[in-house]
Amino acid sequence: MMGKWSIAVLLWTASVAAHGQELANRSLQGRYFFRHLLLQSSTGMRTAYGVITFDGVGGYAYTGSQIVGSAAPTAFAGNGVYTVKSTGLLALSNPQRPGASIQAGLGQGAVVGASTGDAGVYDLFVAIAAPASVQTNAAFNGTWDISALEFPGGSTAQRRNAAFRMIATGAGSGGTVSVSGKSAASLDRLENSTVGNVAYTIAADGSGTLTLPGSGLLNGVRSLWLSADGSLALFGSSAPGVHDFWVGTKSAAAPAAFRNLFFRAGLRIDSGKPGSYSGSSSAAIPGRLVSSLRVRQPEGVLGLSSANPYSLAADGTGTIDQGRLALGLESGAFQTNGLADSTNYELSLAVRAAAPSGAGVFVNPQGVVNAASFAPVGAPLSPGGFFTIFGSGLAPSTAVAPGLPFPAALGGVQVLLNNTPVPLYFVSPTQISALAPFAVEGTSVTVAVLNNGQRSNSVELPLSRTAPGIFTVNQAGTGHGALLHANYSAVGPASPARRGETVLLYLTGLGPVAPEAADGAAAPSNPLRTVQSDVKVYVGGRQAAVTFKGLAPGFAGLYQVNFTVPANAPTGSAVALAIETPEAFHDMADIAVSN
Repeated sequence: MMGKWSIAVLLWTASVAAHGQELANRSLQGRYFFRHLLLQSSTGMRTAYGVITFDGVGGYAYTGSQIVGSAAPTAFAGNGVYTVKSTGLLALSNPQRPGASIQAGLGQGAVVGASTGDAGVYDLFVAIAAPASVQTNAAFNGTWDISALEFPGGSTAQRRNAAFRMIATGAGSGGTVSVSGKSAASLDRLENSTVGNVAYTIAADGSGTLTLPGSGLLNGVRSLWLSADGSLALFGSSAPGVHDFWVGTKSAAAPAAFRNLFFRAGLRIDSGKPGSYSGSSSAAIPGRLVSSLRVRQPEGVLGLSSANPYSLAADGTGTIDQGRLALGLESGAFQTNGLADSTNYELSLAVRAAAPSGAGVFVNPQGVVNAASFAPVGAPLSPGGFFTIFGSGLAPSTAVAPGLPFPAALGGVQVLLNNTPVPLYFVSPTQISALAPFAVEGTSVTVAVLNNGQRSNSVELPLSRTAPGIFTVNQAGTGHGALLHANYSAVGPASPARRGETVLLYLTGLGPVAPEAADGAAAPSNPLRTVQSDVKVYVGGRQAAVTFKGLAPGFAGLYQVNFTVPANAPTGSAVALAIETPEAFHDMADIAVSN
């Protein structure tokens, strides 16, 4: 039971500004440079690079080179298909693995993705818009942050990670750079070296070379590809058996501009275990990078929602979680690597998402989110879970459900999931809070709004059996979770949970219950409606004993988990609080803990 907490407190309101146009296949067309590094457990490493051309109607063709295992590069050409959804997320056929698909995002002038749906495959794919005009060395200028992930000999056992900042003169010189890096060969120790006389060349088409003389951690010649706007660059070796991926971002002039939605993809080897991911990250909350990522690892695929603290210096570089962070020019991109953690070798690139908008009754395709976590686009909906829709012209006025059960029409408004009306809690011109039916099935769902008979655009979203989101006190999805002591008083810094105490946590997205519950109706207390999926709770990384998981009696669509704070849990005013289900890991909220 919830005591003094009410669902009105837990469902917050906000607004999302939209700019641009509705996204579709036509949003991706033209000539791009690409690089694709693929680790496959059954056949080893493959690297492909060259030019990929998107036709704007769902087809692409590529030509370039491919390195397989320890062999020298060979000619590589072919074609494939792609589909851009209205959210900006897209799928494209994997050029190096027939029949497989890369899950990606369409950013401003770039595509980033990984094959998260393909078991045993870990990869990173990046394509950047190629210049249309004649280029010279002058196009590559200014301050650049460059990160590298390398596998000499095509073996993860020979992995290395490095980064450096370079000032390109625009005349072919990169001057002297300080390289920080680590390698498995050096027992994961962070090392620093100085490389002088760095040089580059840019050909008329925007391709070229970057040369680092000497014998340090990073050395030799790398192929270079420069983006059309001169803000992104890809690099990589063309030597036999060398599999690597370098990314460069022209450095940020103003870190304060880091406030955008990004599509992001990455590849990592952590403690020898491979993983790759794709999805989105939002920097809307200062000091926290909130992400919705689909993560492929040896154990399977997992939906991750997280809120990672980051720090930035005045030059646009800093740290985040287990890596280093560098912002691109005007926050059009950012990159991370694994140099802040000795066992983590990682490279990710994020590019600012192309943002949709529309007229009339318009559902922002990037604004249909978990009503508790507000994790960014790509996070799935779930049966029985509360979700929030942002947009414009959604309702003639503001209205709140008068009571339980929640109505299927409110203030002249309906929300359709797969063309079926669903229970509504709140409607307004810019936001709607609705409840997904328990019976909804499949891997995706379409969402649309009817405002007095006028239908909005339809948005396709992923669907998962569970997609947990913890309600938080600040109503932003991060910070202190909505928790109560056994006497129904609030848990917080002024009244922390104690080690060994059982507390009550409120959230959404835990999926089907038994016995079955009616959609939008008050959950009964006898018998209690119990969640069918396995639910684990972690306090500061220590697993807690769960004593109840189910619907909160007397409320509709609100889940309650009772757990006992571990005796060895860390103490503090903001200890990490995480929820794990078979499909998802949610790590965005905190709990105050004392002895």
